[in-house]
Amino acid sequence: MSNNYSPNVIKGDTITWAMGFSGPTGGAYNLSGMTFTMEVRRTYYPGKEILKYVLGVTSGSQFLAVDGITGGLALTGLTGILYVTVGSNYTKQFPPYVPVFYDIQMQYPNNGGITTVLRGTLNTILDVTEN
Repeated sequence: MSNNYSPNVIKGDTITWAMGFSGPTGGAYNLSGMTFTMEVRRTYYPGKEILKYVLGVTSGSQFLAVDGITGGLALTGLTGILYVTVGSNYTKQFPPYVPVFYDIQMQYPNNGGITTVLRGTLNTILDVTEN
């Protein structure tokens, strides 16, 4: 079962958050071999995709930063923290005051199944300062 997270996003700004994964004993979960996919859509229906990020986790992965313009997924694979960055190139396309929908799925290695780990809406508001 996935968790829900629905932050506000200022149109044209970059938004970043982190997700921690822990194992049954509370320790960091090794994400090596997992593949993460995030999609953002105007509706739940196919064909309305705004963006898609895919991250495959290789063994011993270290944090690789993503830029704030295009965004992406990054992680510290051995410590179980996934960083999500939705770039400003995409948030400026979001309609104001109308939520867009997203989810993040984790695919286990060797066709071990898919789990939706986070879902929600990105609620776009306008800013005052023009760039």
